[in-house]
Amino acid sequence: MKRKVIWLVVSGWMVAALLLSACAPAVVEEEKVVPKEEVVTPREEVVPKEVVAPKEVTNLVKWTGTKLDGMVVEKMIEKPRYGGVYVYARPTQPSLWDPTTRGGHISWPLGVTNDTPTVISFTRGPVGTGEWSGIVSVNPDPPYDLTVGSLAESWELPDDSTLIYHVRKGVHWTLEPAKEASRLVGGRQMTADDWVAYFRYAYRKGAYLALNYGYLSDMENPDNSIYVSPTDKWAVVMKFQPGQTASQFIYGGSMHGEILAPEVIEKYGTPIIDWRHVVSNGPFILKEYIDASALTYVRNPNYWMRDPFFPENQLPYVDTYRVLIIPDLSTLMAGMRTGRIDMKDGLNAEDAESLLKTNPELEWVSWVSGTPIVEPRHDVKPFDDLRVRRALRMAINYQEMVDDYYQGKAALFTSPVAPIPDYEDIYIPLEQLPESVQELYGYHPDKARQLLAEAGYPQGFKTEVIAYLATDIDLLQIVKEYWAKIGVDLKIDVRDFSVFNSMSLGFTFKQMRMSNDRSTLIFTMNKYRPNLSDGMRVLDNPVAVPLFTESMERYYDTPKQKRLVTDPLAEVLANLPEAKGLPNWISYVNEQAWFVPLPSPYVYNLWQPWLKNFQGAKNATHWVEGSYVRYLWIDQKMKKAMGR
Repeated sequence: MKRKVIWLVVSGWMVAALLLSACAPAVVEEEKVVPKEEVVTPREEVVPKEVVAPKEVTNLVKWTGTKLDGMVVEKMIEKPRYGGVYVYARPTQPSLWDPTTRGGHISWPLGVTNDTPTVISFTRGPVGTGEWSGIVSVNPDPPYDLTVGSLAESWELPDDSTLIYHVRKGVHWTLEPAKEASRLVGGRQMTADDWVAYFRYAYRKGAYLALNYGYLSDMENPDNSIYVSPTDKWAVVMKFQPGQTASQFIYGGSMHGEILAPEVIEKYGTPIIDWRHVVSNGPFILKEYIDASALTYVRNPNYWMRDPFFPENQLPYVDTYRVLIIPDLSTLMAGMRTGRIDMKDGLNAEDAESLLKTNPELEWVSWVSGTPIVEPRHDVKPFDDLRVRRALRMAINYQEMVDDYYQGKAALFTSPVAPIPDYEDIYIPLEQLPESVQELYGYHPDKARQLLAEAGYPQGFKTEVIAYLATDIDLLQIVKEYWAKIGVDLKIDVRDFSVFNSMSLGFTFKQMRMSNDRSTLIFTMNKYRPNLSDGMRVLDNPVAVPLFTESMERYYDTPKQKRLVTDPLAEVLANLPEAKGLPNWISYVNEQAWFVPLPSPYVYNLWQPWLKNFQGAKNATHWVEGSYVRYLWIDQKMKKAMGR
């Protein structure tokens, strides 16, 4: 039965295997430990509707869950079956095997081999109560009220500067005799000392967490801030600057929190660059990596986690997880059409529609993610002048780009908050924002020329932008034409990725670069904090750092945190003189015209109908790529019946 789930927030959207594995005894999802004085949301009494199983499906059981607001959800969920091969494809190969490096996404292969302290509750995702979409990573991720323990059985927050993790007992490092690194660890049980060694490594000088979220109480000597509790050998104590425990909970607890064994760190670390040095404590074991070709993982038979819907079942379900490195899109599309690839994410509308035309049986979801932006330096002329920045915005016909270039398959207004289900309660439509914001998304070339003249550029000026992606270059050609009409001569400087990345990280591009506003990461105040190490910052704004600090302090109260972007900054930062008279963050970011955001295209995930427990939720537990694979199962009977 075909499911077409479209997120209508913006405008109306690989090789079979034969073995089955046995089940194992149960442990259910852990409940989170909440900080003191947690706000309790009033519960609404709801009478659940009767759920009727489709007649053509006989392997269904009724599941009942309760949302945070008290609403009861009943669903018919298909019982999973073991075995099979799940094949996923991506265009780029891994470069590092170390989650403590820049961005964490470079070490994406660790997402299925090494677990993190916490995860988002899978039962609260689209397969369950639907309280988060799982389509795109957001920030805060994990949201606190949806978080449960993973390698951490539980945690405590005794005060605003202390986080205590209680380490799960009975988790073992995998033993692979053929791997030197694995022999070093010897298949022993994971301990709190392992955690301490890992997080001291993660917060070492120059590591990503230290550079971007360096809020330990003693950053010069992390040993003083991270240690095993003197009264409990299974508890890890982490001390932070007051109000900053959330920085670890979010960034160290999930996206940079894949725990590595200390023997591996000591011998191979800073950073770890060889796949043979990966020692797993997670659902899969990395058995083989063929450079620029494929990664092959096999099921960890001793994995600790159980299916939260069917707690009698040990995870994972599939025998093999294979990641193919396929840079060529046409080859990847052919793999989807023939059923040799099970899922492809991040497709544009044209390619998605092409696949659905030839393969209407495919399941799919669509959403709006990051926003393509032209990003000027604010420390060089003429972009230090607000009038120039606003003129560049007004010279672009946004609606024409949506209608003509994207054929309507794009959202006009997505920055700084993306219109995604997770943010539906804080997204403010353009028409509800001040005229000072609305006019930036209209087409006003005459006013743009006037502003340039007032800024001392009556004849316009010459400028240049660096880029590397073909799609970005296409967009820049359109921007170039618009800007030419107000006298701005744009040179598009095309670089290969390594050069572009070096210039971007080193902040050595002359005037502008093509970039992406991660408008799903609103609570990081991304791009606006000058202490970010990854080259994303382009200005020193006096409001952004205090706002980020406030965001971390409010993390444990989700509704209060969300008000950071919808309430006037003058109220949110009442003790900050620079915030006096300022509107909400959404309006303020746009009024300052720090960047030139362009319409954001719809992005699609497509998958084969025999891929179950998915529903498009690629980010099914947390930021770490591939973490959702532990829950997937392959309906091999269906696959065979379809001739695949």
